[in-house]
Amino acid sequence: MPTYRNFIDGNWEPSVSGRLFENRNPANADDLIGMFQQSTPTDVARALGAAVRAFAHWRLVPAPRRAEILFRAATLMIERKRQLRGT
Repeated sequence: MPTYRNFIDGNWEPSVSGRLFENRNPANADDLIGMFQQSTPTDVARALGAAVRAFAHWRLVPAPRRAEILFRAATLMIERKRQLRGT
């Protein structure tokens, strides 16, 4: 069973709460999807701060280049779908 972390400022990090919760398939409660961070307002504030800092640089990237980057990210996710799902 995978344990998922928060992606904040380029790093996978646990919640400051140190607590996890189960996420189960609503169609089959026996199917445990994984354990997720029980995030707090502090985690959210850190993520928002990182997003604001990242946007300051991202907004300066020309739109065609941003499109290329996003398209490449989507292509990689499709190629690595099984790996990303943890199966």
